Amino acid sequence: MAEQQIRLGKTDLIVNPIGLGANAVGGHNIYPDMLNDETGKEVVRTALKQGINFLDTAYIYGPEHSERLIGEVLKETGQRQNTIIATKAAHKFVDARLS
Repeated sequence: MAEQQIRLGKTDLIVNPIGLGANAVGGHNIYPDMLNDETGKEVVRTALKQGINFLDTAYIYGPEHSERLIGEVLKETGQRQNTIIATKAAHKFVDARLS
């Protein structure tokens, strides 16, 4: 993968222009037949090995399971300082359902 880096919007964050959308990493509630935990973690490991340093996730992926698996891989690889994580929030559960 090319080593080209870009500025993320108007921030001072510098990222690879290709990021990883992590809904499949731990979002079994969204895609129940997609991946198991180890496969999801391997997706993150592979992305990091290929130079991807921008991960997009959300609380609702799992819920919170994608974020947890990403955290485990970043801890295992020591790549947290080199990785930008975008996550989405504002989900509201009512009577154990998302509303």
